[in-house]
Amino acid sequence: MKLSATLRGAAMVSLAVAITAAAAGCADSGNSDISSPDAPAAAGVGGDQAAMKPITLKVEINSSGKDFENTEVYDEIKRVTGVTMDLQAYDEQKFKVELAGGNLPDIIQVPNKNIKALIEGNNIIPLDALIKTNGPEVAQPVLAPSLDYIRRYWSDDSNKLYMIPVQIGAGGFGFDQQTGLNVRWDYYKELGYPSIQSIDDMVNVIAEMVKRHPETEDGKKTYGVSIWNDWATWGVRSLGLVTGNLPFNPFTGQLVNDYTDPNQSAIWDTARFLYLAQQKGILDPDAFTAKYNDVVAKASQGTLLSSMATWPFAEINAQLLKQGKDEGYVTIPLDWGFTNIGGVTTGGWSDRAWAITRNCKDPARAMDLINFLVSEQGSRLIASGIQGEHWEYVDGKPVMKPETVALAAAGGDRWKRTGIGMFANQQGFADHFLMSDGGIVNLFETPEMYEAKANSLYEDYDNYYGVTYPAEAYKRYVEQGKVKTLDQIPQDILNAMPPKPDDIIRIQTKLDELLVKGMPIVVLGSPNETDFEANEQKLIQQLKDAGADSYFSWFKQAFEETKAKMGKG
Repeated sequence: MKLSATLRGAAMVSLAVAITAAAAGCADSGNSDISSPDAPAAAGVGGDQAAMKPITLKVEINSSGKDFENTEVYDEIKRVTGVTMDLQAYDEQKFKVELAGGNLPDIIQVPNKNIKALIEGNNIIPLDALIKTNGPEVAQPVLAPSLDYIRRYWSDDSNKLYMIPVQIGAGGFGFDQQTGLNVRWDYYKELGYPSIQSIDDMVNVIAEMVKRHPETEDGKKTYGVSIWNDWATWGVRSLGLVTGNLPFNPFTGQLVNDYTDPNQSAIWDTARFLYLAQQKGILDPDAFTAKYNDVVAKASQGTLLSSMATWPFAEINAQLLKQGKDEGYVTIPLDWGFTNIGGVTTGGWSDRAWAITRNCKDPARAMDLINFLVSEQGSRLIASGIQGEHWEYVDGKPVMKPETVALAAAGGDRWKRTGIGMFANQQGFADHFLMSDGGIVNLFETPEMYEAKANSLYEDYDNYYGVTYPAEAYKRYVEQGKVKTLDQIPQDILNAMPPKPDDIIRIQTKLDELLVKGMPIVVLGSPNETDFEANEQKLIQQLKDAGADSYFSWFKQAFEETKAKMGKG
């Protein structure tokens, strides 16, 4: 899945303090660069790597699931590199256990909050020597500014290169906008396309959908709203993807203490959204315990009628499309607030840069794999599939094969089996990056493919909004100045901020613990608006007592100092 949202690495640094999850390396000793003279010489991308002795490396990724291992794109990565990736998704508690036991995987994607600890603990290794021997694609001039940025700002002041970036290039709208208010299009249409201008309107529209469709066809009760709770504090901040009330407010251009300012906070926007849903009787009773896969299961069963992202509805959309031309879940383009798209990050997406751990069984082969994943060829494979099978050259131009486009439009298990797009958060270049063959990385992201990818659901949606592809509806509001995007967020500054000192980390940990424990009380324990406001203020006071103001003071000072250091003051 592609985390434009929330969780889009650098894109989501604007939710800086809490949405990101952590990952790490492994323990050993020594600080010098590691070279591997006994390792096989690097074979360039697409070269003789398939003839290398097969090796399995444990790879911890910030997102994407282990089901990627059962795909054609995964098999092709294995064929080209000779490396079998034993994938594991990041889990903070598991990571702590692995770190304590010195049992971390070979390769990791590094959440920025752990950079200082990883480097000081010798848990990840410097990579410059390995790039010389096994990273010809990483050494290409186009990546030089990104590597320099990482050396300067993501090295614990060592000026060494510990990480390789992903998703280099400007972000932009694709075919559809994946984050935002996602609901059943046919139900929204049934209500007469009601105007949505506030959180209250959002809840009222969803509640009316539940009222009209209280059960699934097989008799299961439907709910309008849920969240998932295994992506750090993603769930309790998710309304920031619509309202834009992030730690850096794109409307005011100012930092905001989102723990304590209820009028400018994704946290308190989300609290109100969930509270109103509870008052309407449409809040999933498992909302505060559900994990992402639980939400996907509910969505796939048809028992969940909204989400802040399209991802949970991928499976059911394929099934619904078979039942009616306008049935399925889409993102409603709201003509106010914020949409999580756009922006440029020099160092690529934060929290997803590749690193090799100190206990990696074969650093040279690990670099071979990373070198391929971040290359033009690897990026194209991840985003567009296998040359000759999923796409081909026609008159010298790379284009998707018609049968691949048909698979994408139909969705379902056969499309999932391709693996196209499932590893997008790990590719080196962004979808719209112009490659040396004259085509972009993601061959689906062209006007021709937008037209070919359209199905009856999208056509119905497009006809209503008067657009040629779904994301154009939101893009139009952005161009009209009605909606803000990541273009208004200073991501390079936020990404370059120094690591938090231990006392600030302890404060943040306590704040997030209070938040996760206190949010259910605010939402579920408030029978009316008066009680909601009282419980809200009570939790805010607890957060202040735990050091929320001190945390924000550090954050603001670090931001201003970094801004000045970068010459942007």
